[in-house]
Amino acid sequence: MPLALDVPSAAVVVGTDGSAASRRAVDWAVEEADRRAAPVVIVYAAERQGGAVGESRPIPESELTDLGERMVTEEIGRVRQQYPHVTVTGSAIPGQASVVLVEASQRADLVVVGARGLGPFAGALLGSVSQKVAAHAHGTVVVVREEAPAKMPGPVVVGADPADPPVEALEYAFEEAKRRGVGVVVVVATRELPFPVLSIAPDATAMLGQADKRSHERLVEAVDQLSIAHDVSAEVQRLAGHPADTLLGVAGDESIIVVGSRGQGGLTNLLLGSVSTGVLNRALVVVVVRVPSAHEREA
Repeated sequence: MPLALDVPSAAVVVGTDGSAASRRAVDWAVEEADRRAAPVVIVYAAERQGGAVGESRPIPESELTDLGERMVTEEIGRVRQQYPHVTVTGSAIPGQASVVLVEASQRADLVVVGARGLGPFAGALLGSVSQKVAAHAHGTVVVVREEAPAKMPGPVVVGADPADPPVEALEYAFEEAKRRGVGVVVVVATRELPFPVLSIAPDATAMLGQADKRSHERLVEAVDQLSIAHDVSAEVQRLAGHPADTLLGVAGDESIIVVGSRGQGGLTNLLLGSVSTGVLNRALVVVVVRVPSAHEREA
């Protein structure tokens, strides 16, 4: 069934549920839309639920929709006071939040979802809505933690494998850096080979080393070209460690992190890779950029 939501071209769509985390996501979405000169659509998903404890009847969908419409109207009024020049609309839509936002991602330029604070036990507890939307959206998704600061002055940090660089993620990182007036740091994380180096024939070791060097040189050349094209300063940092740990270490609390994902649409499986998942569970702001698979590129 088609989504009963008007999503203008190049819009930033953001989900809300009245929580502090979703309010932070709404603020982030409006700030981002302001940088892009884009409209914002605030969405509340009225998901059919069972009755609350002590109640004998489920909450009717109509009541949930009415509640959502009031919530969206309040959010629109709140952000318009700060950004009167940004076009902000919204609606309450029946359905599961993850499904509604994934559907909206087909037409939106960007979908923003909130996530509760990191805390000492947050680890792998990224909310199911944020996780599903990040994994299955048709376009770019931003996951914003509740405690993400209003200003993130650090460079945009993006991960890259020199042998298979995420072109779309790199392009997005430079575009975002241009909008924010900051630089870009491309992180290449190196890990030990899964087998002892001594067990490899010397010739094979040399070939692997040469191939790795050529891949790295091609990545540096591509980054230099993007830097010139976008007039944004950039550097490639090659660091030892797990990719997620390395990205988080470089970003700290002042940089957004951009990762590429080859996840597919639909909600049958969670298809984010281990690096993307590791970063999402621990970073303040993460941008997940849809990277087509080799099959999709050939289609």
